[in-house]
Amino acid sequence: MKIGFNLEGEDIAVIEIWEEKVPHLAGKIREALPFSTYLQHGKLTGDLLLMQTKILADWENMFYPEDLAADAEAGETQVCGVVSYYGPRQQISIMYGNDIPPEPLPVSGIGRVIEGAEKLEMIGLKTWIEPGMKVWLTLLED
Repeated sequence: MKIGFNLEGEDIAVIEIWEEKVPHLAGKIREALPFSTYLQHGKLTGDLLLMQTKILADWENMFYPEDLAADAEAGETQVCGVVSYYGPRQQISIMYGNDIPPEPLPVSGIGRVIEGAEKLEMIGLKTWIEPGMKVWLTLLED
């Protein structure tokens, strides 16, 4: 499934949701789309953009974000563009850089930004200073 990420009326990125890895979560996301929310910065959680959702779902494809740090340092994974869902707070998150501090709770790895990842760092810096930009998430044709 592909989702359009529109920020303040500008198409910014395309997110691919891994339906085979997170079938239940993907179904909940599909049911909720389209929806609007506001962009926040994960002030205590590194280079992370956060979007509040109305989605209620359990963990699937669980991992601890700090596990990515070692893989990123070893050059085994690209962190920028990783998309996760954090059930306790009903948030979808997008990593935009390599600052990944330890997180005591797991997240669900749900996808990756497949277009527009190069724009995320500038958006992250702006969101750090001025949170609250309006985001529209829409289902794109497969």
